Amino acid sequence: MPILKCPYCDDEDIEISYNHKRRQYTLTCFNCDNYIKINARQADLKCSECESNNIVHDDYESYCLDCGLVLSATSNYVAGFKIVLDWGLIL
Repeated sequence: MPILKCPYCDDEDIEISYNHKRRQYTLTCFNCDNYIKINARQADLKCSECESNNIVHDDYESYCLDCGLVLSATSNYVAGFKIVLDWGLIL
């Protein structure tokens, strides 16, 4: 069952992401400043482009297997060039 609200303050101003360094899903609440470890079923991440749940997490990035969109990355630069993820997040 996906989490839609913060379990502490019941606010909807949350962000769910995958932490590549810790290899876990996290929920960040911007209202009460909580940082909570959650499981994959609770996260229920979807691609912002094609709405697919087929998301792959490797050591450096998270991407959609269906459309190829990079959802998050751990580096700002690749081969000396600054990258911008239009729909993603630099961690």
